[in-house]
Amino acid sequence: MDGRRRACVIGGQGALGRAAVDALRSAGWSVHPAGRRPDARDDFRLIDLQQPSSIGPALEDVGLVLSTVPDPGFAAERWVLEHGGLFVNCSHAPGAAAADLTAEIGDGCEGTVLLNGGLVPGVANLIAADLLDRHPEADTLGVAFTVLREGTAGRGGAEFVHSGLAARSRHQIIELPMPAPFGELRCIEIHESEDCGFAGVAGGRRVRNYLGFGDRRPAWTLQTANALGLMRLLPKVAFTAGSDRTGPPSQEPTAIWIGVKRGERLLGASTAECNGDYRVTALAARLFGEALVANPRPGCFNPEDLFDLGDLVSPLNEMGVRIAQSSR
Repeated sequence: MDGRRRACVIGGQGALGRAAVDALRSAGWSVHPAGRRPDARDDFRLIDLQQPSSIGPALEDVGLVLSTVPDPGFAAERWVLEHGGLFVNCSHAPGAAAADLTAEIGDGCEGTVLLNGGLVPGVANLIAADLLDRHPEADTLGVAFTVLREGTAGRGGAEFVHSGLAARSRHQIIELPMPAPFGELRCIEIHESEDCGFAGVAGGRRVRNYLGFGDRRPAWTLQTANALGLMRLLPKVAFTAGSDRTGPPSQEPTAIWIGVKRGERLLGASTAECNGDYRVTALAARLFGEALVANPRPGCFNPEDLFDLGDLVSPLNEMGVRIAQSSR
């Protein structure tokens, strides 16, 4: 097969990586799953981001790389920037990382790298950029995301949720209007670094992130722990147990609320809904990757640097992502 239709998925042994492999194969790509653990699959490629010598042999003959792995050193991204190719990472990365990597490589940039190229951040960044274009006076960007126990959840995602909740003893709780079947949902603010995946699109504005737990028992437990100031004591195992389930990605109802405020006044909000967090994250990464194939541009970027929401509404609808302005 033409190398331009050959892809490699870093993290292909995890739950989100397996979903990304399936998403690419369903669109006719020849795909090599890749990871750091030995694997018996014939098409598997061994790659350890802590061992730079393993990166080139795994990536040099593919046209597109998707990664589900957060790597503070950006080893594979640096390799693509320096040697050429197209790369989409759909995990969370600091909003300033794209500009920093582009500046560091400088005139030697040969490849194209997209960070935060999934559903959240990713598609949510484009919705946020659209809202901020319409309300430039906003000083705060809020993003809330639903979580259901039935959803596919890899260990990395479960650890991210735990770390955000356990970072403080007590968090703010707000009630937000979510699409059916959630309705008015109490959402818990999670702590992230100031330079989160939305920092770039926020442009210096405050970013507040929330999780809305759609299952009654976990929601009640977390709200009680929060009221008692016990969030730092949440056991990690309660979130990671049962993660990395095998099988096709789930199609649980998923909703995202994005709103912009000035002070306490809500200026505008939008909601996105779909079925399956990991499933749609993988499809979104493929969408961004195929858009880069059609129009490559050397450098490292966030989604809002290269794409406008209006240009992607139709393909997002085809993926099952429905976006609507919210009443509040």
